[in-house]
Amino acid sequence: MPLDLANKSPIGPKDAFSDLPSDLDMYLRDIQGNILKSHGRDHSQHLFIQFTEPAEARKWLGSMAGRVTSASKQWKDSLQRRKIFAEAEKQSYPAAWREAQLTERASDIFINVLISKKGYDKLGTPAGQIPQDAAFLRGAQNKETTTKLGDPPVSAPAGHDQWEAGFQQDLHALVIVADDSAAKVALEADRISDEVGRSGGRIAHREIGTVLRYGENGPVREHFGFVDGVSNPLFYAADVEKAKPVDGQFRFDPSAPLGLVLVKDPGGDKETGYGTYFVYRKLEQNIAQFNHDRFVLATAIAQADGREAANEADKDLAGAYIMGRFRDGAPVVEFASESGVGKDIPNNFDYKQDPNGDKCPFQAHTRKTNPRGDTGSPLERDARIVRRAISFDVAGKVGLLFLCAQSSIPNQFEFMQKSWCNDPKFLRPEVRPNPPGALDTGLDPIIGQGEVTEQEWPQKHGNNERIKATLKQSVTMMGGEYFFMPSLSFLEKAGA
Repeated sequence: MPLDLANKSPIGPKDAFSDLPSDLDMYLRDIQGNILKSHGRDHSQHLFIQFTEPAEARKWLGSMAGRVTSASKQWKDSLQRRKIFAEAEKQSYPAAWREAQLTERASDIFINVLISKKGYDKLGTPAGQIPQDAAFLRGAQNKETTTKLGDPPVSAPAGHDQWEAGFQQDLHALVIVADDSAAKVALEADRISDEVGRSGGRIAHREIGTVLRYGENGPVREHFGFVDGVSNPLFYAADVEKAKPVDGQFRFDPSAPLGLVLVKDPGGDKETGYGTYFVYRKLEQNIAQFNHDRFVLATAIAQADGREAANEADKDLAGAYIMGRFRDGAPVVEFASESGVGKDIPNNFDYKQDPNGDKCPFQAHTRKTNPRGDTGSPLERDARIVRRAISFDVAGKVGLLFLCAQSSIPNQFEFMQKSWCNDPKFLRPEVRPNPPGALDTGLDPIIGQGEVTEQEWPQKHGNNERIKATLKQSVTMMGGEYFFMPSLSFLEKAGA
């Protein structure tokens, strides 16, 4: 019996310390990890591969089937880790005992393998075994794609915006290697690189990612200084239970059906073969520009209050207006200042009490990308994406290696980018017509792409009076590709 992708009930046990039921585990052994739940490792390398000898490359893919981390293996490794942390609290010296156990019983290196449409073609994959998502088939480099998303051209004359050279070439596959040890990641990545070189391929490009955190084992943040990755869809019952508020009632339900992210893998096992489409985008962050924009908005807030210069509270509020959350993750629709929430970052909120954008502007990044019921459309929840991003810091440039999984690139990532982030009229007209003389909402100030315009912002938190400010874009798309993350059974068949 196939997985019920439409079932809205989360899967697996509610108790995070329980084993997977055997009927579910059968499917999860064939599904790659990092889809239904982030791998959670602090270091990763992304190896972009070009196949040169298809027959040898297919054998190499087959050899990777036993090394790729399945969703089942990911659950078991996480279960072992949870048990170690729980047992540590019973010891005389919990921290020392925990670290010793984590070292002695360390999880294996986490590995994913993804393939692009050009990769399937290069491998000589029969048409009936190639995933058929329209965006995946055309690829990220296609002019239709770059035009639709407002991306820079893949190549352009000197002095103009264009993609980094590593992303301008054909990229057939992507291998993700991740672990909490950067040294282990580097060793495994080099080992795979050598294997690829001997097996009908070459490493065409490489990216290195490192998780940024607030304190040791603290929440993940990004280079602008804001907590990141808070509001991902949840597929496991144990994760939904953990997220439930005290009264058990969600204002915003974080759960999602498997069909939000999984599709049948046409080249995998007929019963257990499932995969997902991944969007990969390298996003460079201009910290100086972001801080300048935040200062511009903070100064406008201060001057509207009769003060000449902005103070730190003004700057914090300005940043929260832009992002939709304060740096510590506190949603600006709920809080007027940082709340010191630590690891327990609020996510159970919506915008019903802020219909006019008096607390959280309609153009704020988190409201643009996740309106939480603002549109009134049941299709809104179907447009969510599953983010699996990690930061980079190389040669003086910083940013985000943005990855997201979904069952439909056109209906999820591309729709969100084009119709929400890049649309200057979204979100306010979806809620009510603009008041006379009001400006359009404008672009998402973080990832929106298009013509920058003047925008309106709350003069004071919760106040219906507005100030105006024009913010430049501080994130630049440097290149990427669309991939499919196939089932392990497809990889096995490829090498047969």
